[in-house]
Amino acid sequence: MFIISHKSTIEFKDFLHKNNFNFIETIDNPNLDPRIADHPDLSIFNLDGKNMVIDKSVFVYYQEKLTNINLIAGENVETKYPYDSLYNIYKGTDFYIHNEFTEKNISTYLKNKNIKHYLIKQGYTRCSLVPMGDKVLTADYGIFKALKDKIDIVLLKEENIPLDGFDNGFLGGTCGFFDDTLIFNGNIEKLNSFDIIRNEANKSGIKLLYPTNSKLLDTGSILFSN
Repeated sequence: MFIISHKSTIEFKDFLHKNNFNFIETIDNPNLDPRIADHPDLSIFNLDGKNMVIDKSVFVYYQEKLTNINLIAGENVETKYPYDSLYNIYKGTDFYIHNEFTEKNISTYLKNKNIKHYLIKQGYTRCSLVPMGDKVLTADYGIFKALKDKIDIVLLKEENIPLDGFDNGFLGGTCGFFDDTLIFNGNIEKLNSFDIIRNEANKSGIKLLYPTNSKLLDTGSILFSN
């Protein structure tokens, strides 16, 4: 089950239907900037495939939609950065990447599981990273520099990613990772970094999945729930 923004294109929704993927659409979080209130990764974090933390402001909506996973009502986000990015975390097998402003239920869980914290300055961590499991790709040089000696990270070229109401969005906000598959909400073939992404996916045995007739948009990371 995918969780996608309600601002996702019709072409992307049709693509999911044609590939027999079930999905639910987000609702706006009333505490966020309206331009990004629809983004899944600003209100939801999947802890481990069995437990998911969801901002309590939108908890009831997802409680009715997601019945195969344990849901935990989490802290409210706030409109201003960095308190709007409490859930925007990247988690690998034994590490997670975020700044120091992490939602408390998530932070406690990760600490109790001895998941190592790689501290960075960027609060929009998940948005800034293209996920490939324990390998990540990013166009953010600050993140690359902070993590290059700690994890498997690849530097991408700068991209112009449309984001509603903003000059530019994040490539990580166009995609999601599940079952060794990296899915994008639009065509990535004209990206400056397309060859890098394709080569890294091939090296890691990862399948790239995307509609060729849909424009790539930052509508928040595509999340996956069992």
